[in-house]
Amino acid sequence: MSCATTHDFYLGRGADAEWVASIDLNHCACTSLAGIERVGTAEEFRRRVERLGDAVHRDEIGYATSPPLSIWSWLWPTSHGTDLTYAFDNGAVWTCQRGQRWSARAGQYIPPGPGESPVVFPPGRDTCGYTGIDAADTVTRRYGPLLGRTHCDEIEDLGMRILADLTLPPGPGTPPELAALHQRLAPDLRYAVTADFSEVELEIEVLGFRDGDPAADLARDALTSLPALYGWTDPDGGPPRFGVRVLIADHDRHTNHPTLADRHTTAALTVR
Repeated sequence: MSCATTHDFYLGRGADAEWVASIDLNHCACTSLAGIERVGTAEEFRRRVERLGDAVHRDEIGYATSPPLSIWSWLWPTSHGTDLTYAFDNGAVWTCQRGQRWSARAGQYIPPGPGESPVVFPPGRDTCGYTGIDAADTVTRRYGPLLGRTHCDEIEDLGMRILADLTLPPGPGTPPELAALHQRLAPDLRYAVTADFSEVELEIEVLGFRDGDPAADLARDALTSLPALYGWTDPDGGPPRFGVRVLIADHDRHTNHPTLADRHTTAALTVR
């Protein structure tokens, strides 16, 4: 998926908001967006969005759709998967990034408040058209707690990020879910990860356990939770964003993976 190109526009917020338009700017920097954020009436908001859509068509810098002539164009079902959403509500334009929260009003940052409710959007389509590593968020398939910073990663990049999170000590701002994962893993473990593009899968080999060590099973169970942390969990049983296979490596693993012969190597990534 592209980053910072897709935009949705609404009058109002919530499940009953009126969808005005969806625009893909195809990485084009557009000053019209700043003007839309500063409008003071619903009529001006609609007019500026329509003007932006006309300019996109005229200059061929992306594409735009709007009712009643067009239907929802994205492969994701709601604006939770859209890069930036704009909504005119209560006399100001609010902005929301990938469904996380309404964080700006009329260009001013709104800090998180106690008891904030999850963002709700009107449904755009019934199903998600993405699978695998490119899958977008939906109402039931929520991003895992770490995915907000990795939603554009390929499987290789995701493997590197996971290796760094597994081998570097937790620091300030570490998500509590990641800190809890560290507590289930011995600190001296080493990892060999193979990123498989065709299967959209990470194969993780864990080194540092002796034969029959009961902690090995605990580590295997902990690492199988990675798709829920970096991808999504689907209560309806849909496909995960990526798959994980966890293997407890034997003592001769370094014979066909020479990098691991060096005891100072804590992690290695290969791609196939």
